[in-house]
Amino acid sequence: MKTALSVSALFLILSIFSCSESEDPRSPLIGTWENRTYVDSLDLWFVESYTFKNDSLFDLKSTVREIETGTDLGYRLISTAWYNLEGDIFQYYYSDGFFYFPTERNAPLYVPKEELRPGVIDFFRIPKGTLSFSNNQRQFTFQENCFNANSDANCIPIPPRTFIKVD
Repeated sequence: MKTALSVSALFLILSIFSCSESEDPRSPLIGTWENRTYVDSLDLWFVESYTFKNDSLFDLKSTVREIETGTDLGYRLISTAWYNLEGDIFQYYYSDGFFYFPTERNAPLYVPKEELRPGVIDFFRIPKGTLSFSNNQRQFTFQENCFNANSDANCIPIPPRTFIKVD
């Protein structure tokens, strides 16, 4: 009886450990990443933040700051997007979100979050390109494929964007 109980307990323990697969996301992107661009003529930082929540969804936010790592002065857009990362090929897409569309010539470049308005962006393409990580995995560069208006002869290169992990 004691042997049967020991064998049953052993099988139970083995089955728990042998069948446990992690449900955690596998993407190396999980966390928040920022691309910060300083515009000296405006003396402002324009920040694109990507917060990857799992293997397929991320929140995208575009804000403006006075200093690179300071607090956000205001917003330009907030959206949730889907993405796919296969090997080093990254693509993403978002269409609806909350946006700021200036309507006047001298309108501000950003607004408070509550002044963003729901909208839909009708993309004519899905951004896709090569994503490469730094050796320490704290930075990635996204080199989007060139924009192809009509043919390969009209391929317009898109500058790479580098994101730094902030959490």
